[in-house]
Amino acid sequence: MTLFPIPVPGPAWATAHTATIQGRQLKIVPCENCSTEYVYVMEREALGVGTSILSLNDKGAQSHARSAAAETLKSVLENDFDPVPCPQCGHYQRYMFPKLLPNSKGCGLLTVTFAVIGIGLIAVGSACYHSINYLDRPSDEDLWNLVTPWSVFLLMCLVGLGLWIRQSRKVRRFDPNLADQQARIAIGRSRAITRAEFEKLQREKEQEEKRRSQGKRT
Repeated sequence: MTLFPIPVPGPAWATAHTATIQGRQLKIVPCENCSTEYVYVMEREALGVGTSILSLNDKGAQSHARSAAAETLKSVLENDFDPVPCPQCGHYQRYMFPKLLPNSKGCGLLTVTFAVIGIGLIAVGSACYHSINYLDRPSDEDLWNLVTPWSVFLLMCLVGLGLWIRQSRKVRRFDPNLADQQARIAIGRSRAITRAEFEKLQREKEQEEKRRSQGKRT
């Protein structure tokens, strides 16, 4: 784990302490195609931040940063995954498809999505405000001010729905399992082993440790 103090100027001087923590977790995957269970190691890194006003509580800020990083890492390790195909048949599981989509890591769609959500939130806030005004003092101007933001909000909902449908169709049509099977098997074997192989290695490791322990006693 690493800690970095970062000065943050503002109404009062503060120091933001960041903690970076790395971790790994075994992921057990049942193959949809051949029913083989396989195991791979997923590694992740998480960042936590704690702020100390006027540097009066640096230790507390550092502790908070470590705790935040640890909680984030725990959540990521539990819920995230890597797109690792089955080492037995090379099959990518369907839930892995989105991470294998071409340009799936691009920021274009994400930027548009955030823009739609932002405009929608602004529109619904304005719509609620003008709706209250219209109910209090009905007039043609207030009615127009009411209709416009609700129309924008409805439009953003339709745009959002369209983006979701487009992405869903893209995911449904995309199939990485159409690529060369041997190449997929090679990728799988470079990252994973079958659960039976993993358990065999574990037993061999335990037996080796037992023999070493007995050797030390004698």
